Amino acid sequence: MQRLIALEGGRNFRDLGGYAAADGRRTRWGRVFRSGVMSYLTDRDHLQLRPLQIRTVCDFRSPREREREPIRWGSEPVDVLHWDYDPREVSLRAFVTGREISAEVSRSTMTALYRKIPMLFATQYRALLDRLSGGELPLVFNCAAGKDRTGVAAALLLRTLGVSADDVLADYVLTDAAVDLERELFARATGSVALGDDHSYLHQVSPEARRPLLRALPEYLDAAFRQIEDDHGSVPDYIRRVLGVDDVKLERLHTRLLES
Repeated sequence: MQRLIALEGGRNFRDLGGYAAADGRRTRWGRVFRSGVMSYLTDRDHLQLRPLQIRTVCDFRSPREREREPIRWGSEPVDVLHWDYDPREVSLRAFVTGREISAEVSRSTMTALYRKIPMLFATQYRALLDRLSGGELPLVFNCAAGKDRTGVAAALLLRTLGVSADDVLADYVLTDAAVDLERELFARATGSVALGDDHSYLHQVSPEARRPLLRALPEYLDAAFRQIEDDHGSVPDYIRRVLGVDDVKLERLHTRLLES
């Protein structure tokens, strides 16, 4: 099966199937997908995606992002979930305002951001798991780059399904091979490639200084999980108490998303 689905106008569109779970089963192919922005899908892309029969889209982007780059889907009906929130809460610009941007500042900015993501997006992540446990499949979830908000969501879903930490991390860092975000940054003047921002200001930053903002570095995901453990005791406790995955919902997720 194919993990990365190459699309003319897509970004970082990947299948989450094929990962080994702790009970010996594997995640099902063709059930859950992760992606970056889907505003530039071509007619050929729509033909390629049609056999996936996607029913549900969970769009983690802010209202401003969605207005600037609305999803362009095919003719097939699809249920699109989105949420309104203040983009300044996750704005990289807010983290670096008043600071001279260097590679070190960029890395610390991303680390700080990832510590915030699990609680800032708990409502969205809970809704995602609700839809998956309810069988609203196949489903794709996305943000702008398909790296940060989407990356944490994918990691939490895979952990919920019992996928090993090594495989969860491998899926996260695959973004760096799946999409060239440096190129994407300059591809469209009105677009964005990360959290809630118009990234035109990054055009003035040296490639070396901005590179950590565009990477999926292991230390970022590690920061998110360490913050979860500090705040909630463990990742399973966060998944159960904050994301609402009780034993019944967990069994439904395993039944729907793991091979028999």
